[in-house]
Amino acid sequence: MSAYELRAHIAKLDTEIDLQRELLKKLERDRSLTQRRLNSILDPLALLPLEISSEIFLQTLAPFPEPGILHAPMLLLNICNAWTNIALATPALWDAIHIVFPCARDLEKILPIWLERAQHRPLSVSLRGTFTHDVVDIIWAQGQRLKHLEISEPLAQYAEGEVTELWEGTGPGPLLSLETLIMRGMDVDYVISPRHTVDLLRSAPNLTECLFHNSEIVPDVDTTEILVLPKLRRLMFGEVGTRPSSGQDLLSHLWLPALETLGSDESSDNLFSFLSRSSPPLVELVLGTGWDFGPSAQYLGILRHLRRLGVWYPRCHSVEQFFVVLAESPFLLLRLDTLVMHMTFLIPSGRR
Repeated sequence: MSAYELRAHIAKLDTEIDLQRELLKKLERDRSLTQRRLNSILDPLALLPLEISSEIFLQTLAPFPEPGILHAPMLLLNICNAWTNIALATPALWDAIHIVFPCARDLEKILPIWLERAQHRPLSVSLRGTFTHDVVDIIWAQGQRLKHLEISEPLAQYAEGEVTELWEGTGPGPLLSLETLIMRGMDVDYVISPRHTVDLLRSAPNLTECLFHNSEIVPDVDTTEILVLPKLRRLMFGEVGTRPSSGQDLLSHLWLPALETLGSDESSDNLFSFLSRSSPPLVELVLGTGWDFGPSAQYLGILRHLRRLGVWYPRCHSVEQFFVVLAESPFLLLRLDTLVMHMTFLIPSGRR
């Protein structure tokens, strides 16, 4: 055969190979679809009512599911047709999401689809890291559906003094469904924009629970403004079960008439200025080292509903003064059913 004929034969073989490859791809797709149909027939979940199979799927979820095919609920879309149909027919699978920044490049396209699958259900969103605002703007656009919002710093330590901006431009509109707000840092260098923090609180009049942990809120807001949150029942500065941190003067800008639980490392004067202004039905109070029982313990009498009191690392003389006041306040003593004092090495007065 001549060189020309050999080249023509090679070209013909290449064409045949390409055709066989396409045929093989088609066979593989057909096999995959057939396997999915077989899985649907053999899968016991396919025989259950949707209400039961949906509940089983819900039990597989993390509190804040991550996007990606290796995590439920997206993982459930890649098993068989029956599982896909169940997952897409269960809006509760899609009403929560955990987004870690930097995030996947295609998340801007995936996120609207995810949130649409939740239909009209309230949303729970967890955001960690330095925001990509094109992605976060999609969340803020769903602000009226936000019920639970958690904002955390990245795992890497923040540069000292760096301020986290929660949005660009005008920010979210009214967050009328928002009930829980958590801002969590890994260390005290995590500084959230105070203007954005106050704007976030102002836009959420139905907030019932708020927690700030290692999140410095610099008090640069207008000192004349008093922000009213009429439904807030729980406000904690610091993680539950640990020594509370300071409210960074935020309490001086709040009026919380429904507050039942407060944890803060405030001075006695600042704390009782807030309590006198708000007159809340406080049931539980957790205090840090800024508290001094000596001159102010008698003010506990204004807390007519107080039942649980916790104090972290009180001064020795403050402890003595507190028990004196407690002995002289029978009504306070009758109301309290839990008193917890987290002590450091205690040296009695007069032995120093």
